[in-house]
Amino acid sequence: MNRTVLLALLSHWRRAPLQLFTLIAGLALATGLWSGVQAINAEARASYDAAAATLGEGRFARIEAAAGGTISRDDYVALRRAGWQVSPVVQGRLGPLRLIGIDPLTAPGGIAPVSEGADISAFLGGTGQVFGQAEALARLPEIDAVPVVASDVAPNSVITDISVALRMLDQEGLDALLVDPEQPQGRPALEAAAPGLTLRPAQAGSEVGRLTDSFHLNLTAFGLLCFAVGIFIVHGAVGLAFEQRRPVLRTMRALGVPLGRLVGLMLAEMAALALIAGSLGVGLGWLLASQLLPDVAATLRGLYGAEVAGGLTLRPSWWLSGLGLALAGTALAAGAALWRIATMPL
Repeated sequence: MNRTVLLALLSHWRRAPLQLFTLIAGLALATGLWSGVQAINAEARASYDAAAATLGEGRFARIEAAAGGTISRDDYVALRRAGWQVSPVVQGRLGPLRLIGIDPLTAPGGIAPVSEGADISAFLGGTGQVFGQAEALARLPEIDAVPVVASDVAPNSVITDISVALRMLDQEGLDALLVDPEQPQGRPALEAAAPGLTLRPAQAGSEVGRLTDSFHLNLTAFGLLCFAVGIFIVHGAVGLAFEQRRPVLRTMRALGVPLGRLVGLMLAEMAALALIAGSLGVGLGWLLASQLLPDVAATLRGLYGAEVAGGLTLRPSWWLSGLGLALAGTALAAGAALWRIATMPL
């Protein structure tokens, strides 16, 4: 019986291919716009987390110049002699890339050495080494250092020894000092050891991620609005199909098809159509996000100084949300029609 009833239900779409196209296209476009936005947001947040992990942002307190600018080497030496366990950091632009200089011997655990099996002597000695992803190293200007591929470095960023970074940036002072969580007792206060410096405590999460929350919230709202517009199209197509299938449904009820089975098979029909349209929408969202991601990355770099990877990764967080929203939207659009079926007299 199930097969016969399901074939009778599906025969409507064979007689009305334009309605089927409208339903599939509307749901696929709605899911595609939502999935594309979520793919961009997920890639951006992954880049923020990678950048934060590279320098331990949010996990370690930082010492910076109270009046802005750089920290002199004399202040760094004074803090070390006073017992402060701090590590210097230098940051700057090297062509299109972000250059980060660290001291692997004093850096807190988790940020150096850059990759497993890293040769510390090669990192420190001679011309030094520069670590980064393959895409970043390919765009690296001509420098007097050995490039080394490291997948755990943030996108569009390279890491090297602090002395090499100072030489490349033609800089004297230090941008910040990372504070090790384990500090000796009895050390003097920061103001006494190095006046003019201020301590920024560790924070939960990436600072860049918090700055860009409103930007990503706007993108999410835009994707949700587009999805809502698509659901109106789906609602119209489902409602029209119900009205046109009313005589068929009454005939099947008169022939003895149980109401629960009829509603369940229509739910299965809508779920199958939603999965097909949702899968098409996820693929469309992938294409849309891959085209828009470079422009979004440029916008985030210009507004917030955030580095976002130019490539797109298939992450379960966004394609599962796309399929789930397609199913939920279809259920919402078909809810009124299914209720009328459940209360329809013979």
